[in-house]
Amino acid sequence: MRAPDATDVAWSQPALPALPDDFQTVEGVWLRVHHAPGDRAVALLLARHGARSVPDFAERLSVPAGGPIDVVLAHTQQQFDSLQPGAPPDWADGTAWPRQGLIFLRSPGIRPGTEEPLTTVLDHEIVHVLLGRVFRGEPVPRWLQEGIAQVYARQYTQATTDTLASGLLGRDLMRMEDLATGFPSDPLRARLAYAQSADLVAWLQNEYGPDTVPSIARALARGEGFGAAVRSATGESVDAIDAAWRARLTGSGLWLKPLVSDTVLFTIGAMVLVVGGVGVMRRRRRTLARHGTGAPPVPIGPWNHPTADRDGYLEPPAHPTPLVH
Repeated sequence: MRAPDATDVAWSQPALPALPDDFQTVEGVWLRVHHAPGDRAVALLLARHGARSVPDFAERLSVPAGGPIDVVLAHTQQQFDSLQPGAPPDWADGTAWPRQGLIFLRSPGIRPGTEEPLTTVLDHEIVHVLLGRVFRGEPVPRWLQEGIAQVYARQYTQATTDTLASGLLGRDLMRMEDLATGFPSDPLRARLAYAQSADLVAWLQNEYGPDTVPSIARALARGEGFGAAVRSATGESVDAIDAAWRARLTGSGLWLKPLVSDTVLFTIGAMVLVVGGVGVMRRRRRTLARHGTGAPPVPIGPWNHPTADRDGYLEPPAHPTPLVH
């Protein structure tokens, strides 16, 4: 985790909004959690969780954690909507404002029917703040923003796998260069772009080492082009990376998922695993030789908690808007 320099400090502009009179604050190591009296236990949980997540994510990204992050735990939907610097989307479960170092979350009482832990949403938003600080106000490429946030927050779920499977079946998978230029406006295509972004980040980390995607992020933040950033981090061209990544998806049998039972798919996957195991081991040895042991591979989904992909992202226009989940 790099120490912040004067430019880092100058860019961050904490701007906590006027909070309700009865709000209290839990002063954590990295987070200041502002909450209603009835949400004290949740605020303590979030502060403790952030004490681990912020330095962990900053270390993995090799960026400074920066100053404290203010987390506002809204007790009502009206508070969630009105306290933010700008209006959040109706479906947002959490938002991040990197320049101000602000995160807004909804308290458990106003999150009915939501299986995803609030700490997971917090992790997602922390990544947005840290990446926003790296880019210092410039737009973060959407695939990078959402891919890293989903992987670091452990949101590669059954829903992600299902979305990828549908994209494979319809032959709708997007190329890396397509993802790099922005997400589609069509909701279904945008959903696939989110899933592919998470899969791409996880795959790059597994194939080329844990610092690969952070290296791409730092290069892009310095103003390097997409192709140059990818080649510098992997030694390969964008076209070569894209071909290998998409070949892994199309060769996995995942496209059969919408058509057959999970048991049949598991059998097919096991056969693919046996046939391809030697190749995977060779690629992993090359990765370890380049980067050292590093972090363990990212489990490329699904994990055992089905969660709908409710994440979204608004491209920064002239006026500030949040990164939302």
